[in-house]
Order: sequence, then C-alpha cells, then structure tokens
Amino acid sequence: MTREARSRTLSGRVPLRLPAWVGWSCTMKMVRCKEMFAEFQFDPTTARLAVPPGYEIHIHPNGSALLLLMVQDCEYCILNRVVRVSPMRMSHIWIELEGPEEVGTVLSGTTASLPTCYYYALPHQIDNSLARALLSLAGLDVQKVGHISLGGTPGEVRHGVVLEQGFGHAKYSWQESSIISPSPRVVTGRRRFYREYGRTLSRRSEGLVVCKSRFLGEGTATLEADPSSAIGKIGIRGSLNGTVSPVEMEYCNVRIRVSGGQGHTGNR
Repeated sequence: MTREARSRTLSGRVPLRLPAWVGWSCTMKMVRCKEMFAEFQFDPTTARLAVPPGYEIHIHPNGSALLLLMVQDCEYCILNRVVRVSPMRMSHIWIELEGPEEVGTVLSGTTASLPTCYYYALPHQIDNSLARALLSLAGLDVQKVGHISLGGTPGEVRHGVVLEQGFGHAKYSWQESSIISPSPRVVTGRRRFYREYGRTLSRRSEGLVVCKSRFLGEGTATLEADPSSAIGKIGIRGSLNGTVSPVEMEYCNVRIRVSGGQGHTGNR
C-alpha cells in the first residue's frame, strides 16, 4: 500500500500539498552546547520502513544502516535572529543517507572541516515549550518531551534519558563510557537533514547545520528504547551497542527550509 493510500485510509482524505515552489526558511543559532554524539548500526530493513521512498539509505560495509543520536544541552538558542530561548535541550534521531561528496569551508579556530553527512530526521524533540511553539509556528515537525538529560560529566559512566510525554511516559535511555583525550579535536562539522511530514498539509523540511565543535574523546554506548518511544516506533527492539563521543560546541548555525512535501527524487 502506498503512503498516499495509507493516509487516505487513516484520515478519509489525502493530505493537502504545498506547491513545490512555495517555501520559507527559519534559522537557529545554538550557543555553548554540551552534546552526546552516538552512532548505532542497525538492520537496514528496519531503516527502510522508517524512511520514505526517494531517499537512499547509506549501507555500511557490514550491511548495516546507521542511527545517529545527538542529545544537546545548550546555554541558549536564538531563533530567527530575534527570539532568545534559554536553556535549550534537544534530541535528534537521524538515519544516515547517501549524499554527494562535499567538504565546506573551515570555520575560524578549527583544524579541519569534516565531510558533510546526510540524514533522514525524525521529529526534533525539545523540552522547552516556547521553542517548541515557535518552531511549530515556523512549520517544523517538533515534538515536546518532558525531560532530556545527558546524565553526568564526560569521562564518567553516564546514564542519559529522554522522557517523552503521553501515556506511560515513553522513553529511551542510554549508558555511555568515554575516555577523554588530552588533545580534543576542534573541527567544523556539517550535516544536511531531511524530513517529510504532515497529515493535513504535506510538507518537507531540509536543513543544514554547521558547528564549531570540540570532540573531547570517544567510547561505547548502549541504547534501550520503549516500544512506544520515537526510537521504538521505528521498529528497533532490544538494545543497540554503538560508539559515542562527548562534544562541546561553541556554536551551531542551523538553517531549515520548509516546502511542499513528497517531491523528493534523490539526495541532494
């Protein structure tokens, strides 16, 4: 059954679509952030069920897809260059995609610019009601959650959690253990992400995030998710083991464009 047919079955009508040429942008600047950056390999069949047609999932040499979990605790965020929100805690659940080779400009104060990575995004999860309302008004797919915690100081065994709202307080959590490097890597990171969403009005968001980041070290992480959580709804069951890096970001600049949905024909 096509996604359009499923939408018709669930709601009785096909979602309205913005014309392809209609669109608008919003910006965020996230300042002085602490981040848990973790990557988990998982079944590509599960990944394909979570990603709409038209996006090519990146398959690693061992045959796995990759789930990126970035959980951030920022001192403050500036939305659309005007509204300051403090504090700003967010969780991003992304599935890695194929994309063209691209290396952007090196930001001042960093030693290198990492190759651009590409992802399909789940809804941005935020624990700040004001930020959630403003980003929703801008047309983004944002989910309000009850609590986001990194779980301690980098270098310690940390127990982080995202407690979602709703029946049963669905959650996902992780345990990580990292070794802090005496010489952190200070790099420019670039990531492009995409999302298709909207039951009543079909939309597509496309974002670029550019960060000045200090990767403090590396280690291992174990991720567990309730079936009713955002990660559980992808179809991931049991525990996932992966790699983790604690990160300090001086700033991240994010630009997101919202336009008509279901018009994607390949990663750009």
